[in-house]
Amino acid sequence: MTKKILIIMDPIESINVKKDTTYQLMLSASKLKYKLYYLFPGTLAVNSLEPVGDIAEIEVFENEDKFYKLSSVSSQKISDFDHILMREDPPVDNNYFYKTFILDLVKNNHMKVINSGSVLRNYNEKLITLNFPKLIPDTIVTCNKKDIENFKMKHKKIILKPLNLMGGRSIYLLEDMDKNFNVIFEDMTQMGKNYIMAQEFLSDVENGDKRIIIINGIVVEKSIIRKSSNEDHRSNIASGGSIEKYILTKEESEICNEIAEYLVSKNIFFAGVDMIGNKITEINITSPTCIAEINSMHNIDIGKFFWEQLK
Repeated sequence: MTKKILIIMDPIESINVKKDTTYQLMLSASKLKYKLYYLFPGTLAVNSLEPVGDIAEIEVFENEDKFYKLSSVSSQKISDFDHILMREDPPVDNNYFYKTFILDLVKNNHMKVINSGSVLRNYNEKLITLNFPKLIPDTIVTCNKKDIENFKMKHKKIILKPLNLMGGRSIYLLEDMDKNFNVIFEDMTQMGKNYIMAQEFLSDVENGDKRIIIINGIVVEKSIIRKSSNEDHRSNIASGGSIEKYILTKEESEICNEIAEYLVSKNIFFAGVDMIGNKITEINITSPTCIAEINSMHNIDIGKFFWEQLK
């Protein structure tokens, strides 16, 4: 029987088909003859204790100008599908959390939500790294200005990260005597009310920041390495970084396999690990990216492997 896959994502008309991972996963599913459905953003709701939404059949095409077609729009129960692919990008704000609770109301034991509402709610992609103290840079999480000042004195150069964003947004490099520290702290923490993460600056970032995909506990060793431009310290592609083809070393594979064992134990099906040198800096689980770039550079189809893991 043909599988029915429901896609929950940001507005499809806004995506970049050359880079979008959700689109790549949809193309792979289409090649496997799965039927795809699109939930219109802003329509996920609960009616008579059932999660519902305005849903259309969707076809995707390898065509930059006309890459999708919607048809047969109707209000449907989301429990009527075989799998749900939850691919909304951060910010992970209150509304995002509410959606994860709604996803957990699905009454279909045969369905898999990827990643599940409880997983998305319980495992922040910055904080999850704290479970691997030997594998991460020196790190603190705080909303206290003095903590960050002391951490900056200790390491001279540090990275400040918000806990709920993606793509390198609002990530700051602070050097020893940075005069912008006060305003950066005030803006990031909302005057000391919101927690942020501070990490020691890793000089290995000059060699790049690796993105590694893990699916169902299996590490995809064919990956990419992202390098920052001269104008920006961030290597994220969304922030202007460049990419190169990369294959994990034996040591890097061993580190990622340790991460993968943990992810499986927590029912985290799909993740994107960021690694600088041999240190893990983030484990992305809300909407891991870079499948398009890895596919292109290595001439593989990670999406096909992704769907095969759900059989």
